[in-house]
Parts: sequence; C-alpha cells; structure tokens
Amino acid sequence: MIRNNYSYFNGHLVPFEDLNLHVTDLLFQRGYGVFDYFRSREGKIPWLNDYLDRLFSSLDISGIEVDMDRERFVSVLHKLQQRNGLENGAFKVIVTGGYSDNLETVSGKANVMVLNVPWNKPPIETFEKGVHLIRENFVRPNPEVKTLYYYNTLRLQKKLREYGAVDVLYHSDKISETSRTNLFFIKGNDVYTPASNILKGITRKQILTLFSEIRVEDIEAGQLYDFDEIFLTSTSRDVTPVVSVEGQKIGTGTPGPITREIQAAFKAKIL
Repeated sequence: MIRNNYSYFNGHLVPFEDLNLHVTDLLFQRGYGVFDYFRSREGKIPWLNDYLDRLFSSLDISGIEVDMDRERFVSVLHKLQQRNGLENGAFKVIVTGGYSDNLETVSGKANVMVLNVPWNKPPIETFEKGVHLIRENFVRPNPEVKTLYYYNTLRLQKKLREYGAVDVLYHSDKISETSRTNLFFIKGNDVYTPASNILKGITRKQILTLFSEIRVEDIEAGQLYDFDEIFLTSTSRDVTPVVSVEGQKIGTGTPGPITREIQAAFKAKIL
C-alpha cells in the first residue's frame, strides 16, 4: 500500500497516514458500517453505476445516512485518481455509523472515507491453476449488504492456512457464496449460480449478462462435490477457477473447459 497517497475523509483529501477514527465510532463499538470496493482499469472505472447502486442500497438497508449524493462520490473518485495517479488502482469506500456519545447508539454523523490504493493482482497461477477453498456452515446476516463485519472469516485463518485456501465457502443446507466472492458451478454443459443468501456481485452480474443461459437457482450443499467445475467471481479476482474444497478435488482437480471459456469471455469484455 502506498503510504504517501491521498484519501478522502469527511469532505477533505488527506494523506493516507493522517486518516484516523476515534474509538467512539460505532464501527469499533458495534461493528456498524458498510463498504464497497471497485477498481480502475487504465484510468477508467468499469460499471461504476452498478457499484454506486450497491453502495447506496447497503447504506439504505443499514439505516446509515450520508450527506453525499452519487455525483459527489464520482467527483471524489476522480479527484483522488488525479491526485494519486493510480490508473490501475482500487477504491475502497468505507462508511461507518459515526461517533457515539454513549458508545451504543447513533449520535453523530456517519464518517465517510475513500481509500485509493494500488490493486495487488493475485498471482497469475491462481487464474491458470486455480485456488482452494474451505467450507463453513454459516450464512451472513443481511447478505445483500456489503458490511465491514468479517469475524466469521478471520477466525478461520488457521484453517485457511492449513488448506492453502483463499476463502471460505458458506452454506447452510444450501450453498450461498464465499466471504468475498460469488460462486458458479458446472455440471456437464450446465452452469449454475446460487440465487439466495448472497451479495449480488458486480462481476457476477457481468457473467450473467454474457451468458444468459446460466441457471440462477438454489444449490443443495450436498451436491458440492458432484460438480465438474467451480469458479468464483469478484472485483479483485475476476473469474478464478476453484480446484478443491477442504482438500477434496472438484472434478479433475484442474480448471475445466467451460471455466476457461468464461474466463476468456470476461477478459475480452474488459479489454
């Protein structure tokens, strides 16, 4: 992370190292806050309206009010991009519940931050050879909201390291998502993606637009190892094959042909 770049904080551009929150913020006291994350590619921000739709939806569902409209957010993004010169960087928008006089309830305005940081591309072998996941019987509260609450992932760091896994596949009796990505499953020539208990990712939306025949429906957790291929999608990982879950191979344990086709189609779309 570049330490001398600039961030946005409550109406001002400030050096990254000078951005501080007081401990009375409800983010610390109650885990109350939302965020969003999107990338610039060659100076452009693809699907920005979709990201802003999701951000404002998260704020609305969470009951967090901000005094910034969409145009103001866009203006801030452009100012940061111009100031920091990151044509292939990332923006992380963080909106907290604000400072609380009694450490429990909302008594101040929301704190709004926008970090403009380099995008650290995942190792090329993750796209070529695939990644590993672990699994957990868990469904995120209000999964349609991109919250700052990642306790249930962070507590599994030891298990993630044990399996060399990049993320946690969440499920109840149905498969939902990972902590940071959407999931797609392939059996024969059919492609599926979960319909419920998910954050509707922007990259997921692009894949569904490219391939209208993908079936959006609930998937039984017991079917997990019956699929020929699995891949995940996200802003940071684009389209990435999944080759095992908790050490058990998916299909042949290598990225499959349909995943490769979808990878290529998405890459062509964003170039």
